[in-house]
Amino acid sequence: MQAVVYDLELVKRFRKGQLSEIVEIGACKVDLATKTITDDFQVYILPKSGHVSKSTRKFIKMTEADVQSAVPFEEGVKRFASWLGTDYYLCSWGRDDRLHMVNQCVRTKIPLDWFVNYNDVQQQISRLMNDKLKQQLGLKDALDIAGIVPTGQAHRGIDDAINTAELLIRFSDKLTLQKNEITKKEIEAEYLKYKRSRMLHKRAQAGASPAP
Repeated sequence: MQAVVYDLELVKRFRKGQLSEIVEIGACKVDLATKTITDDFQVYILPKSGHVSKSTRKFIKMTEADVQSAVPFEEGVKRFASWLGTDYYLCSWGRDDRLHMVNQCVRTKIPLDWFVNYNDVQQQISRLMNDKLKQQLGLKDALDIAGIVPTGQAHRGIDDAINTAELLIRFSDKLTLQKNEITKKEIEAEYLKYKRSRMLHKRAQAGASPAP
């Protein structure tokens, strides 16, 4: 069974209640037996507005060619799910990437049958590096402590995925990867969260105070 390490980059938000939107999916496959990266994946996502702001492009080092190659979210997720194959653990550095992917799929009504066996490797690796730490390590700090020279640039999905994969490989013998799937209850909770976000956004646009 292989591990798929993925990383998301998001549109920069400036308004209260503004929905998060994924603008890049970067990922790589790790053969857990040989401890090697065997494949990688990247796709840029065009926001619903059809425009990628200058601040977002600058933050994730997105070129004009990258903008031109961006596809709608539905198409990007379809490509990602197809690339995943079968029998995999989905891994990310921190749970935010899980939350954002699930939330955006739920509100755009994209099935999540492919989103299985999720594992937050940040939590486990941070504890393995120093079990006395009260806070989990950031990716950069973890790479520094492990003595791994980072690939590419920070805040670029594909590069962060590869760097996380290198940490996973380094600690793979000590990690416990779980099998799981998203429940119907969680999907319903994400939809309610989305509806509340839309309500807050509309109130903010109208100049009203958001509900407590």
